[in-house]
Parts: sequence; C-alpha cells; structure tokens
Amino acid sequence: MNVSLAKRVNRLFIFKRALPVTLAALIALPLAEVNAQQVTILRGGTLIDVTGSSPPAQTNVVIEGNRIVSIGADAGPSGAKVIDVAGKYIVPGLWDKHLHYKDWFGEMLITNGVTSAFVQSGGGQTWLHAQNEGVHKGKILGPRMFFRERSFDVFDSVSEAREAAKKAITELKPSFIKAYTGLTPEQLKAVAEEGHRAGLHVEGHLGISAIDAINAGIDGLTHASGIALSVLRKEDLERVPDMRVIDTGRRRVIWPEIDTWDESKVGSPNPDLTEYWLFLEDPRRLMMFGMMDRELAQELIDLMIREDVFIESCLVYVFRHVLDRLDEYRMEDHLLLNDPQLAYIPERIRVNVLDYTLLDKMTDDEIALMTKGYRNFQWFTKTFVDAGGKLLVGPDTTSLNHATMLPGIATRREMQLLVDAGLTPLQAIQAATIWPAKTLGKFDDLGSVEEGKLADLLVLARNPLDDITAFQDIEMVMQDGRVLRTGYHHNYANPIPWPPGGQIEYDGFGPVSEIPAIISSISPAIVAEGGGDLTLSVRGGPFLSTSTIEFGDVRLETELVSADEVRATIPARLAQNVGSYPVTIVHRPPGAGKTNTKYFIVKFR
Repeated sequence: MNVSLAKRVNRLFIFKRALPVTLAALIALPLAEVNAQQVTILRGGTLIDVTGSSPPAQTNVVIEGNRIVSIGADAGPSGAKVIDVAGKYIVPGLWDKHLHYKDWFGEMLITNGVTSAFVQSGGGQTWLHAQNEGVHKGKILGPRMFFRERSFDVFDSVSEAREAAKKAITELKPSFIKAYTGLTPEQLKAVAEEGHRAGLHVEGHLGISAIDAINAGIDGLTHASGIALSVLRKEDLERVPDMRVIDTGRRRVIWPEIDTWDESKVGSPNPDLTEYWLFLEDPRRLMMFGMMDRELAQELIDLMIREDVFIESCLVYVFRHVLDRLDEYRMEDHLLLNDPQLAYIPERIRVNVLDYTLLDKMTDDEIALMTKGYRNFQWFTKTFVDAGGKLLVGPDTTSLNHATMLPGIATRREMQLLVDAGLTPLQAIQAATIWPAKTLGKFDDLGSVEEGKLADLLVLARNPLDDITAFQDIEMVMQDGRVLRTGYHHNYANPIPWPPGGQIEYDGFGPVSEIPAIISSISPAIVAEGGGDLTLSVRGGPFLSTSTIEFGDVRLETELVSADEVRATIPARLAQNVGSYPVTIVHRPPGAGKTNTKYFIVKFR
C-alpha cells in the first residue's frame, strides 16, 4: 500500500509527461497564447454530468473564448484547436467552500483541480481583490474568488449588529455573509435579515446551537458548527464542562456555562469549538458527537431539510486525528512536504500539518469516544444527504492559527471521506461543484459542464463515478477557457506577494521614536501597472514636520498636511511593475523612529 501511495503522490510532483502529445503541448503554452485560441474542442471524452444524468461517451465539448458553446457530436468549426481526450473524463472544476487564501496557494489549488473558492480571509482585502483580478485576467494562477469581506462577531446590541450588516453590504458588496461565534441569537437574526434583504446567503461559524441559529434565519453551518449542541440529551450536555481539556499552555480560557445564551460566552470557546488546535487543544466537540442521541439528530436533520440549511463539510479537518485514513494521509503529507518542488510551503505550515501530538496526550477511552463521534457524524452526514440535504466541501484551507490543510489536497480528501461515510461518488462530487455554485447564486455560470457556462473544467484519467480517487489523476485543468499549467515547481512565485503585517520598530532614541506615528490607512492603496506619477496620502498620526514617507527603500519628499495626514508624490518609475510595496513613515534625526507598515499594491492592468 505504501509503495502504491508513493507512486500516486509522485505523479503530482512531476510534469505530466505521459499525457497525449496534443494535451501536453497545450499545457506547456503560456496562458496568453492559449487564451488567444478563439475556439477549443475537447474531443472524444466522457462528460460527467453532476446534475445526475447518465454520462454520454465520446462527447465533444466546444469552447469559444471562455464559454462552452456546444456539447455533443458536433465536431466544431474547422481551424479550431482540438484536444484529444478520448478515454478521459470531463468534470467541472472543483470548489473550496472555506479558503483562507495566501500567496503560495495558487499552484497547489489549480494542480488539484480547485478553480473556484469562497474566500473567508487571507491577506488584506485590497490584496485579495488584486489577486482575483489577476486570476480573471490570466496573469495569476489561482481560483476564482468570492469574498465574505468581513465577519460579524461581537456587538453591544441588536441594532448595532443590524447597522454593521447594512453598512458592510452597502460599502463592501460581499458575495455572502459570515456570522461568527460572538453573535447572540437576536443579533444573528438581525444580520440574517439584512443579508437576505440583499439577496445574500448567510452562513455561520457559531457559538449557539444549530436549532437557535436556524430559528434566527441561518442558511448554512460552517464547520458543521452548532450541531453538537443540538444532538445531546440534557444530562450528557451537562457532563461536557467537566471533561478534560488538553492545554498546550499557549492560551488558557474559561469554559463557559452551557445553558441558554448569556454574555459570558462572548469571547470564550464553546462546546462547538472548531479552532485553536495549536492554542487550546480541545477534543470535547468530537466527544460530544460520541454522545450523539440519534433521535435528536434525526429531528435536527428534519428541521434542516425543511428550512433548506446546508452543512459545510469539514470531516478532513474537524476529525483529522481519528480518521480511518489517518496513516495514509500522514504518509502522503510526509511525501509532499519532502518534495523539493514544494519548498515554497512556509515552515509554520509544515510544522502544523505534521503535528498529531494531540493523540499522544489522550487516553484510550478519550480516543475511543472521539472515534465514536466520527462514526456518528458519518451517519449524520449520510442521513442528511439521503434526505435531500446539501453539503458543501469546505476543509478550512489553511487558516493561519490552525493550519493543517494543504491547498487542493484537502478538497479531494474531503470528497474521499464523504464516500467513506456512505455517499455515492456523484454526491461527493456535487458537494464540491454544483452545491457551492448554487449556494452562491453562480450556477448559471459555474458548477457544471453545460452549454452557455464558463469553461472551468477538469480532464481526469479515470472515471470518478467508479472511484473518487480519480481526482488524484487530473490530466488537465481549464479555467475561463484557458488551459493552465499544472504540477509543482520550486520556482513558483506569486507576482503580487502577500504583504506581511508590519510591526513598529525603533532605530534610535528620543521623543520621536519613543512615541512613533502609526499609519492607519493609505490612499490610493492599489493602482494598475504602467500609470504615471501619483499623490499618496498617508493617514494616522501624530505626524510631525520630520515625518517622511518611505516607499520601498526610497524616501519621498513629504508634505505635512495635518497632525493626522502626510502626502507625497510617487514617481511613475517607482510603481511601474506589479507587486506589493511597503509604505512606512520614518523620521529624520533626531530619533529616526519608524512606524508600522502598510502595503501599496500594483495590480495587472
């Protein structure tokens, strides 16, 4: 088994030399050159129809520009670029429903077939939007991104929560609404009402029960949060606070009262905790699933079906320590992280991915209860889907504080775990294609391979309806009508790097550096490449006559507008090229203090 797994992983490391000549040659072309082909025909493949129809064999898919114009026996126009996919299988591009995007993700996501994503966070929003524009223009390798823009967490009142939702919807124009653990049921109801009024779905990583959230108007349960609180008998729920917590010593918190909502829960972890594995290792949520009452669980499933509430499927993350495939995935992770072509994966991520020390701290009885929790949740998942419930694959890739999910790898693993839970391969594929697109209101363009839709698709060597591991053998990735380069490359680099957070630092001493200025914002924060001179406004303060704007390593002639604003002209030559440029305020001696750093982004035109 180990040798077989090593061979499968190795196929991901190398460029796909075994492809038919026409396909391999096309993948080798630069993006712009591929996009210049006005008509592309995928000839002779079997289309996997995720809407449930029987897949026709030897189908031709004709793509004009970035859209699919015909599917069937039509040979297409003469002069078109023909890609022979006979004996192969054509499926829609995959979605990652829960992505914390970083600048090194793109190659791994695309190589593993993820062409669209719900972006929960990552870098700053300005940087994320620059990334998304670059993807749409074919300049940056990565998924289509749809943003929450902000989350809704702790508020002092219902009216404050409502006004925050109104403001965010009007000013930020999010693709969906994300509620978080600090919301009371009443505040969640207000946020949900405003989201629905704007035509947006509302999902939540919640600190309340699923039943309370559904009654408040939630549309989806992120990380399946809230479910554990709704499927335990009262006597079992009362046992949970006394169960053991495994604390790493890096963060200590007080377990809240388990009762109706009260303000003591705000800012504290709750029994539905899905985060902080590296800060407070709390396996009690898994153990709660081990105490699941299936009668209560069935009642919750019935309620979710009636109210059309989806579950974000996150088995690969939430249950990572007790998966049946634990040894298989650990071995694959070791092989991946020892591949020199993936040397760009940050060290912190490597440490987290390989960290399974929680298991060394648990007793046999605790592990047994966690494992029973996994079995119960497998049952819950299958029962929910068989009843008509919607699952969306969302493995939480890869949140910085608990980064254990490798981009793209986690998505295909989640589909495999859904099949292990009893879903059909088609149901698992739908969870990563049709349901995310429909939930976001994008099914007219994405989520399936159909005439009139955007050409986001994959070509597989094997039939995924026979074996879901066919997604380990992706032979081609097309996004927006472009055939993208796949495989891992040690020199892969994002043209607009993720700006790290700047920290206050001191070069000297004296009254200026003891109380350095703070930058709160810069304007503009983003421009297109190839522009002319521009005026940069930096706000924050307190600024002095000695305050000087430093752009990259160049100090600019700076005008003191007020105690909270300085301005300078950035010469065109300094901002000609795409990238992320640090902006700080330094002070001329004496003192020479330096502020925090903001990043000025030059995007593709």
